[in-house]
Amino acid sequence: MPLNAEPPAPAGPPHDPTTVASDPPQGTTAEVPDQAQHQRTTPGTGRGPADGGSMRPLVVFLIAAAVALVGSIVFAFVHVGNEREQAQLADARADVVQAVDEGRTAQEGLAQQIATAEKVLKASDGKVVDAAVRDDLVGHIAAAKELGAMRPPAVPEPGTAALDTTEDVDALEAEATEWAITMRTTATTLVAATEDVQASNRQWQQDRKDAQAKATAAAEREKKAAAQLKTAKTTLTSVTAQLKISVRDSEYTLTWSAEAGAPADVRKALMTHRAEGKAALAAGAKPNNLRSVRALGERREAARVAIEAAAWDVRATVADGSNGRLEVDELCKVGIGPEGQDQYLRCDAAEAWKTLGARFKAEFGKPLRVEYGYRPYDWQLQALDEFGSGQVAAPGTSNHGLALAVDVPVDDGFRFGRPEYAWLAANGPEVGWHHPEWARAGGGREEPWHFEYAG
Repeated sequence: MPLNAEPPAPAGPPHDPTTVASDPPQGTTAEVPDQAQHQRTTPGTGRGPADGGSMRPLVVFLIAAAVALVGSIVFAFVHVGNEREQAQLADARADVVQAVDEGRTAQEGLAQQIATAEKVLKASDGKVVDAAVRDDLVGHIAAAKELGAMRPPAVPEPGTAALDTTEDVDALEAEATEWAITMRTTATTLVAATEDVQASNRQWQQDRKDAQAKATAAAEREKKAAAQLKTAKTTLTSVTAQLKISVRDSEYTLTWSAEAGAPADVRKALMTHRAEGKAALAAGAKPNNLRSVRALGERREAARVAIEAAAWDVRATVADGSNGRLEVDELCKVGIGPEGQDQYLRCDAAEAWKTLGARFKAEFGKPLRVEYGYRPYDWQLQALDEFGSGQVAAPGTSNHGLALAVDVPVDDGFRFGRPEYAWLAANGPEVGWHHPEWARAGGGREEPWHFEYAG
């Protein structure tokens, strides 16, 4: 090859005809410049290197950066999602723990509730109005004992195999909630069943109390009725005795008034009432019937009152102011004698007796009673027949007929040697009442019950 021969053109795209190349001097080795560093752009064309090789690294870099950015974003989203899921799992686990704790609390309370229920069950044996409530409580106690021995659901720690997913927690929460509800329901029903037995027992006690009260009331009524019957019989006995005296004395009144010239009509009225008194005395009553006994007592008392009133009407027709024939309207009442008749005295004597009676009551704590005061003529006739002339003055001569004498009840303490008699004999003269000489001990007729008013 000749030395000046032109070397072959380098591989690559052909040169642009407008490109001017500087040939190296002859005899020297030609230096091939780096295309990336020395290739120039033909002025006026505006184009770069024809192969574009210098852009490839930049593109690769940009793609790698984009991939890294997307990866970071994906990692961030995954990380946030995992944290949220873990938080949700933790919250759900807390709900499970709370449900288990509530159930455990209810379970722990069962022991005391069972003890209370068994105590109530024992105390109420045979003491309830409805035995079914006790049978029901027995069943609830058995169920409570069985549940009381159960173990609560286990709650694993987060991240364990049993608590990886929401589904795991939901299933565990459902189990724990059901367990807690079962415990609370069992406790509630046990308490309610216990209260039912207690209520039935209280009703039994109340029924028993009511029955006892009813029996007591019946006994009290029976006792009261027996007491009332006894009182009624006592009253009937007393009224009967007084009516007998009124019937007896009215015969003297009728006989004496006829001799004294009393009008026939007033005497006839007395006869009618006397006949009713006799009929009342003849009537009977059922001995154990309170109403019957009371009715007879009231009838006899009414007959006695009517006889006494009619007798005073008869006496009034022959009253002339003499001994035994005083106007009763001019006298003052001093009480009722033991035979049921009203007792009278002359008003000044009655006032002095009232003063003496107040002092006597202050001393002895009991009233100063009058057995007999003014004695009408017919009463004096009857007393004379009963006691004789040795004890009773003749009609028309007694201080009783002047309404200036009293006889006090012997049974009230008016006997010789008794403090009541001694007090009256000593204090009576201060107000005009004296125990006459003839009535004193050794006085001849000795009547410690007889006192006279001397003014």
